[in-house]
Amino acid sequence: MALGLITGDKIVRLVWWTGLKKVASTFHAKLLKPEQFVHEFLTDLAKIGSLKKVLGEKPLEPFGADNSELSERYYTSKKNYSQAIRSFFIDPTPFIKETKITPLLPAESFHNNNPTPNETWFFLNGIGTNEDMAKVNAQMLSKIFKRPITPLHNPTNGFKHDLIEVMKGRTFDQNTSIAKTTRDHIRRELKKMAVKLESADEDVKSTYKVVVIAHSQGGVIISNVVRMLIQDPSCNSLLDHLEVYTFASAHDEYPSPWAVKDEQKVPFTEHFANDNDYIAEVGVLNSVGKTAGKVYVKGGAGHLLNYHYLRDFDEGKYEGHSGSGSRLHTLRGGNR
Repeated sequence: MALGLITGDKIVRLVWWTGLKKVASTFHAKLLKPEQFVHEFLTDLAKIGSLKKVLGEKPLEPFGADNSELSERYYTSKKNYSQAIRSFFIDPTPFIKETKITPLLPAESFHNNNPTPNETWFFLNGIGTNEDMAKVNAQMLSKIFKRPITPLHNPTNGFKHDLIEVMKGRTFDQNTSIAKTTRDHIRRELKKMAVKLESADEDVKSTYKVVVIAHSQGGVIISNVVRMLIQDPSCNSLLDHLEVYTFASAHDEYPSPWAVKDEQKVPFTEHFANDNDYIAEVGVLNSVGKTAGKVYVKGGAGHLLNYHYLRDFDEGKYEGHSGSGSRLHTLRGGNR
């Protein structure tokens, strides 16, 4: 897409991402405790309006709270915890750029007691999330839905490079390597499911599905992935068996770019957003007219998946624009 074709609202978003990148760049040389590190970051972040609420109304509260990805108790060691916090700001491997999605082990094995053996669930994380934090997110998802959930780890290359990746996928609608490898994993699972469907009884075929839950930048990635799957003739008949759910999505179109025709089949999708989460404000909430699927909104601030979204989601605190209930909410506890 030529630079001159970028719309006015996309220019505004581009400026915002650039401004946030400048704030983060001041921390690259600092070695602080996680709480102190974030406190100083928030001090500068306050200069960019409501972005100061990215960690909620009480930004230090998530560090000691239950079911929070910022709580040390959910990490296997102090070292892993510290690395997870710092990875949001500092490139952990400055000389190695990760450009592919990496599937991690499922959050729970469930051994022989998987209540939904005909389903495969994936989690796609946002920026600044290392493997350990992605696992903490997936563990809470698994706890809520009582299913094994495989993180499709969207690697972090530090704040600056992660934002560049966002701009490529969001502003320029590029099929980045991250998006392509995500597409490959999902498509491969859909094809494996198609083989099983051939011999399945008609009354159980509807139980076969691939589910993707995406957070923040993950919403941008899955938006481009869905578009690629729609354009893939070999997947058209399988899209009825794909479900997508986003939380705090940063997408400006879903699927991206917004070119869905009446005859094109879009996978069943739902979106969840806090109305005072700036990333959701400039993302899904600013793009409802260009977003396929219902949008469920809750009053409140904060962008963390576990602490600011999943806790309230589990309690049914989101409401849809259409007024009807969420399908994803009905799937809690291993329900189908």
